[in-house]
Amino acid sequence: MQQDTFHIGQLVRITRPSSGYADHRTYCIVCLICENEDERLYRVKNTVGVERLVRAEEIEPAALTAVP
Repeated sequence: MQQDTFHIGQLVRITRPSSGYADHRTYCIVCLICENEDERLYRVKNTVGVERLVRAEEIEPAALTAVP
């Protein structure tokens, strides 16, 4: 399985949230949290200050034209 690589400051969208509904807002990755070697967790934040912890498989890069 290929692991997606994301970096701090990158704009992303949540594609498969654990809550079951798609969130189409744009988030910015604010930090990487490593719980273990097999799974990476990212802290993401949107423009109104909502923060979430997401796994790499739950997010995708936002379009190049996306704004935070």
